[in-house]
Amino acid sequence: NYHVKSGMYHYFRGEFKQAEDFFRKALNDENLADADRRTALHYLTLSLMDRAERLQSRGELDSGVEQLRKAIEVNSDYPDIPFRLGCLLEELERPNDAIEAYRSAIEVQRDYLDAHVALGICLVKAGQREEAEKVLGRALKLKRKRLDDPFRRGLESLKRGDNRDAADQFHETFLSSPRLGAEYQKKALEWLKLEEYPKSLEELDRAIALCPKYPDLYNLRGVVLCALERIDEAIDAFRLSAVLSPQYLVPRLNLAFALVRAEQYKDAEAELEAILQLDPTEPAAAAQLEELRSGRVPEKRRRVSRGSTR
Repeated sequence: NYHVKSGMYHYFRGEFKQAEDFFRKALNDENLADADRRTALHYLTLSLMDRAERLQSRGELDSGVEQLRKAIEVNSDYPDIPFRLGCLLEELERPNDAIEAYRSAIEVQRDYLDAHVALGICLVKAGQREEAEKVLGRALKLKRKRLDDPFRRGLESLKRGDNRDAADQFHETFLSSPRLGAEYQKKALEWLKLEEYPKSLEELDRAIALCPKYPDLYNLRGVVLCALERIDEAIDAFRLSAVLSPQYLVPRLNLAFALVRAEQYKDAEAELEAILQLDPTEPAAAAQLEELRSGRVPEKRRRVSRGSTR
């Protein structure tokens, strides 16, 4: 879809208002394919969120709140949006509104640890002692579970003799730092937009060292490796992302296109067929598969999609 492609172009150039306009035009098209509609909704949400973050960095907090409220209207199932809204409202010294925003984030995702912590601390500051105790008690249980679950899986893997998985699980227990990993990922995206690919890769490797089970990081790493023309390594990165999140189509599409670039057409065809089994309406997969089956040699340089934190 022309408007979806145009929106993607502007989004990755950091032109969020133009991106929003194109995505909204796409969504007004009654004949828009389901896969394109999902893409437009996803990137419209990201455009609004990223614009809010930019406005916040400029000190335009009220405008940032407006963008986040628009993002909630577009996608009410994304808990990060009300959480960020709560943080902004706290900066604006509107604690009651912030409390409601944090509650909304928790309604969307019951085990959202950061939202529980933020809500509990906000309640403490507001003098709501009893509710703060309850919320922070739940936060403590969630934090313990975040440690206990991978530790238990690590022990189980150790008993099975799967030392590699055991090491990964113990790494997640004791060394994983999602927040710091997210900071490295953010820096990697910034370097990627500037086409500073080696610097982007360096930040991604730091993030993966902290969060080795996050599929988005490997998908993004594959994108950067493609830009560096290290296609075989990119294929491995996309494949690992797909293994970690088999229902997430972006890394699987990227894997298929990377296989095409590597001229591994049989493997690419098999991957495209698998994607279409999951989503028969996916237009990029259908078009590429038709091209392969026609016997035409596809263009060797095929763009890949960066995807994002879902």
